[in-house]
Amino acid sequence: MRKSKQFDLSAISIIACDCLQAVICIFIDLFFISKVLRLDMADGAVDQIQLAHNIVSIGMFYAVEYFVITLCYSWTGYFLKKINKSIFVSIGSCLLATVVLLVYFLQNNIVTFIPLIAAVYGFAWGFFSSGYHNLTSEVISSKIQTKFFAVKKIMFQLVYIIFPICLGYIADIDFSFVTYIMFVIAALLIVFSFLIRPKKTYKLEFKLLSFSKKLIKEKKELQPLWWVYIQAFFRGASYDCFTTLITILVITNVGSNSALGMYQSIFTALSLITMGFYLKFYRKKRSKWFIGGTIGLVTCTIIGILSVTNEITIIIFYAVYVILNVILMSVSDSRRSGVVRVLSLHSHILESTALTEFWLGAGRILSSVLLLLSGVFDGMLGGGTLFLKIVIGIVCAFYCMYGLSLIFLEKSLIKQDEEFKKAHMAEVIEKVED
Repeated sequence: MRKSKQFDLSAISIIACDCLQAVICIFIDLFFISKVLRLDMADGAVDQIQLAHNIVSIGMFYAVEYFVITLCYSWTGYFLKKINKSIFVSIGSCLLATVVLLVYFLQNNIVTFIPLIAAVYGFAWGFFSSGYHNLTSEVISSKIQTKFFAVKKIMFQLVYIIFPICLGYIADIDFSFVTYIMFVIAALLIVFSFLIRPKKTYKLEFKLLSFSKKLIKEKKELQPLWWVYIQAFFRGASYDCFTTLITILVITNVGSNSALGMYQSIFTALSLITMGFYLKFYRKKRSKWFIGGTIGLVTCTIIGILSVTNEITIIIFYAVYVILNVILMSVSDSRRSGVVRVLSLHSHILESTALTEFWLGAGRILSSVLLLLSGVFDGMLGGGTLFLKIVIGIVCAFYCMYGLSLIFLEKSLIKQDEEFKKAHMAEVIEKVED
């Protein structure tokens, strides 16, 4: 009997890199941001003026980070066609390790060096993701892709179940010890990044300007791709900012890293049930009900927070968002990777990826600047969270637009699919008549 095809070392290394970078992401986006948020505030007390100043620092961190990431994607494509993409993953991994070192050594001067930490983190993600997202097609054979992505998704979800709660409890005891753990994680990430060996390379040219002209010239034919970029913008303007806003709300109202990590772990575990339900009942033409239900419930919980901001409304929002948002992410990710193939634009995959990341980054920068300005204006008013709540409302509106753009993307794909079938049937009839 033939043995079933197993993952080779490169496939295992890609999954390992995905999980390890997720741990560093958890560390930065939850616990590093939590530390910045509570700087110069007494234990158990919330100084509203200092809180506003710290929110400015957080907004600056993300604005710089996303600007650098977007900049990276604008020029790394020119090198991806010439250099082994795994090298980009290795460079990004080394830079992520540098970020951990900076956080460890600059703990008492984090605010002063926020732009530096953000810039290095941005370059790290720019290199890592630009190489990582383009590696899979070169490393994973079509025979094992289904199994590979299933295992990769399960392992990624397990990371978000196990690590937030563990790191949260440790961070409350000793933040420095968390950075020691991150050193080990970063070292393992570097090792696995060097073990990825692409089996083949694709000599793709990177012509961003000519591809942009093609998009404008063939706007009607390439309409689904336009919707990919539109949804990417609103995803960037809402998804990542919501994660930051959740951290701010939980830390200022609940007050501990362990609570933040515990909620993240529990709700991520529950999101697996949502994912199972979605996969069982999802049909292409019915996705609007899943998407509409998600943005409807999230919007209702946001209205609840804006009406009464307390621990109960925050936890309800946290639960609804984490448990249900996997639906929008699944639709978004599958359409982003599939539209290029559907439109037969394989030779332009690098340009399409760069444009998607550009609009994703533009949305992220916009929401980060809004967060920064909320801290500035709340500080000018002597404290409070008036402008922070206004930003929460704006980000919620962006989230609704994200869901709506996904629905329009699905509709444009269905329409194009139907037109293709009609054209194909017409060709068959014409041949039969001949």
